[in-house]
Amino acid sequence: GDLGFGQVVARRGVAIAIEKARAQGLSAVTLKRTNHVGRLADWAETAAAHGLIAMVWVNAPMSLNVAPWGGAARRLGTNPHAIAIPGPGGTVAMSHDFATSVVAEGKLKVKFNRGEKAAPGIMIDAAGHPSTDPREFYADPPGALLTAGEHKGYGLSLAVEILAGILSGTGAARPTPGAVQNGTLIICLDPMRFLPPGDFHAQVAELFGFVRSAPLAPGAKEILVPGEPEARMERERRAVGVPLDDETWRQLRECASEAGAV
Repeated sequence: GDLGFGQVVARRGVAIAIEKARAQGLSAVTLKRTNHVGRLADWAETAAAHGLIAMVWVNAPMSLNVAPWGGAARRLGTNPHAIAIPGPGGTVAMSHDFATSVVAEGKLKVKFNRGEKAAPGIMIDAAGHPSTDPREFYADPPGALLTAGEHKGYGLSLAVEILAGILSGTGAARPTPGAVQNGTLIICLDPMRFLPPGDFHAQVAELFGFVRSAPLAPGAKEILVPGEPEARMERERRAVGVPLDDETWRQLRECASEAGAV
């Protein structure tokens, strides 16, 4: 990647993974030393739209912001994982993209820019005490995000360091400061090597239907499949636009001015 635009490198990487999986039934592609590859679901969904099951893992070895389980300082990145399942006719049946921290740092940054408190259980301050103040996360010394599911998210985060970081040659989390870089592992497999397309899609639909048939918990309105909230939000934002807080808009204008774009 030569620290180039991560989205450009990731688009090429998933195209290679799709081509190889179509030919062989299974593929694994790594990306080394790219800049931020962006939303992982984009790449998993790209493969799913071609009829493949796709999994993507990413680490950021010099952009640490998450404390290990039981720790009080940053030692890991948010280390996201994504999986997408194909639907019939080039659709995406399910798309699940999540950080191994309780939330991605971007969500905390939005709270910081808005001057709002974070929800409990998301972060700790520099001394390891629970905090709801995003300012303590960005203080000196800084706070840290917590892993999702406590020790479970911690274990998964370590696995992502190995899968995406070490296997790609980018390396795992380390104290060395430097430019933002991602290590990425993309795995695609063709479900049609296991069973006919009609059977696969019918069983996936049957599974989702059975899950949705559960009685609703108090206060719940419906049972959704991963990816449905994001798909609904995308349609809404394309129709009415993307809301931005004043501070984020100021930062965007400042960057554009520095780049001579305004």
